Amino acid sequence: MGKIDDTFAGTPYLVAEDEASTARFAVVEDKATRSRDRSISVQERIALEGQELFEPYARAVRARLVAESNRIEGYEWSYKQVNEVAITYKELLQGPVGSLMQAVRQDPRVYEALGLYKAHQVADEWARTSARPFEYEIRALHELITSGEVYAGRYKEVANTIGGTELRASAPWEVPFHMRDLCEWWQGSTVNPALEATIVHAWLTHIHPFDDGNGRMARLLANMSLARNGFPSLLVRSKVDRGQYYDALARSDEGDLLPLYDLFVQVLNRTVRLMSRPDYVREVIRDRLLSTVADRYDLWKVLPDQFFKALSDELKMQGWSILLQGSPDLSSFALLEELDSEGNSWFGKVVDDSRAPQWLLWYGFKSEALRDLDGSGKRYPSIFVSVRDEDPAAVHPYRPLRFDEGSVEEMVLRPMEVKPVLVRRGYEINEMGISEAAKLLAGELVL
Repeated sequence: MGKIDDTFAGTPYLVAEDEASTARFAVVEDKATRSRDRSISVQERIALEGQELFEPYARAVRARLVAESNRIEGYEWSYKQVNEVAITYKELLQGPVGSLMQAVRQDPRVYEALGLYKAHQVADEWARTSARPFEYEIRALHELITSGEVYAGRYKEVANTIGGTELRASAPWEVPFHMRDLCEWWQGSTVNPALEATIVHAWLTHIHPFDDGNGRMARLLANMSLARNGFPSLLVRSKVDRGQYYDALARSDEGDLLPLYDLFVQVLNRTVRLMSRPDYVREVIRDRLLSTVADRYDLWKVLPDQFFKALSDELKMQGWSILLQGSPDLSSFALLEELDSEGNSWFGKVVDDSRAPQWLLWYGFKSEALRDLDGSGKRYPSIFVSVRDEDPAAVHPYRPLRFDEGSVEEMVLRPMEVKPVLVRRGYEINEMGISEAAKLLAGELVL
């Protein structure tokens, strides 16, 4: 049995043993190892900043996790709202679980935040003891998240589906057996912690053991796995990562775990880069992290919406469409300004008239070629194009495409400009209006 086979033994996942697949897996594994080493170093520095900051810092991080996880599921909670509710109910959160559930059960809106917040709190406590949860403890965490619902803490009794796919989740009668397999594997896991978190997350979402709350549970358990192994929180952001996250989950449901593993490592690296900033802890507590670039971001963030609408209109005239995947938030925007690829994210998937995905538009940092040609010194994010990769062994579902000479290679949306879109074709750049640039790109994408 090969080395990769040994890594995935006991799980529903595998990686092909051909040379290309082995090399791709090794690249992601190396990134995960380096990410953990950097994380441990950074968190040791953070710990020295003062124990008096630990409680507000932990609350701020947990509030962000809860807000983003809820928003992925369609529950609209901002970080500030979760943080305010956590402060308001501070004493209840520190008391017995039963007291909290009884006190806020009559307010489902508040419980959307507090139930998940308390579950993260409990999971963090378990992680500090290096404990991995057993099956009954996972059900108890689920009951915390969904308290008041008839299905809280109980496995499903009727078949359900994995949203956005046609794949079949575990049948109700299979769930106890599949969950037992998952927990037994987790108890004895010796794989890279980032890979462990990925497997736990993917496996639970594929089983889909509960009527609701499966996604929140999966992200909670992944974070628990990471916390006990020296990694920072896995903050999958609803605005930035949603499209790539769902695409990678769909691939994992087909048995291909590499895209999700690669995404999780990318998300962790992004967090570690931000944690490396001076005064990171105090800035998180004050909600002022990256405040120096906030003004530029506020000016820029309206342009992607305008460009998306214009491009969508152009594609519709050809029978094609574009599916919005996300847009950089403030922290990702700042990383891209610093020419850091950890800020990369998906913008939109372009699908043809049969709804088959053909192209991916994605955000990256302004290329060296465009920086040389432009000479402005401004580093707003660029939009690039990749094509669907049909190679089943590929880590990423899309690969960069080298266009024919004269075709669009890069676009930058620039606020406060009469013609806000800067288009690069090879070594030629042009300034265009949003509608003009959308029409040009749509014409090149529609085959």
